[in-house]
Amino acid sequence: GKMAVAHATSVAGFRQAIAAGVDGVVHVFVDRPPSDEVLAAIQESGVFVIPTLSTMGSLTGELSGEVLAHDDRARGLVPADWHRNLCCCWQLGSSGKLKHALAATIKLHQAGVPILAGTDAAGIGVLGTAHGISLHGELRLLVQAGLTPLEALRSATSVPARHFGLTDRGRLAPGLQADLLLVEGDPTTNIADTLSISSIWRRGERLDRDAKRRSLVPERSGE
Repeated sequence: GKMAVAHATSVAGFRQAIAAGVDGVVHVFVDRPPSDEVLAAIQESGVFVIPTLSTMGSLTGELSGEVLAHDDRARGLVPADWHRNLCCCWQLGSSGKLKHALAATIKLHQAGVPILAGTDAAGIGVLGTAHGISLHGELRLLVQAGLTPLEALRSATSVPARHFGLTDRGRLAPGLQADLLLVEGDPTTNIADTLSISSIWRRGERLDRDAKRRSLVPERSGE
């Protein structure tokens, strides 16, 4: 079936999206704290929300992906242009606050609104983000917002698979697509362990991370 998803970063934007009858909303509002009224309206609408806290923190000028960019576990795996993008944040003089987005996220979660993990790393220029690695930061922000580590992991796997009708993936089960991460540690208790990646399989094929690092060396040499 068809699906409509809207983008909104303010309470007014959320109201417009809900009134239009969308299925989901990307981002979360940063302009004010969540009121009981707007939380109830979102809950009753039946939408899912993808908070993109990574981008919301960058938008308010409070957060970049610099910690991720300099994490030894990701060394050599982020192309130079994305590395620079990850270390920036927006300088828009926004009056919004990341604390409002965090508060809204946990309140929505507590109200039973489905929370899906996403970063808005659409391309160079979405400052503070980079494909792949930003999702690890997003999971930490979701835990900071009050989700348990297990709930955060589900927000990036089974929950989006369910809401987007992707019945062949998102869970570990016989017959489903074998997209797997093998990590050291226990991300169900320490969400930061998701970045301690030992091996990756995509559709059942093991990826060569060392070859990926070698392929990026020429691009990184100009840093």
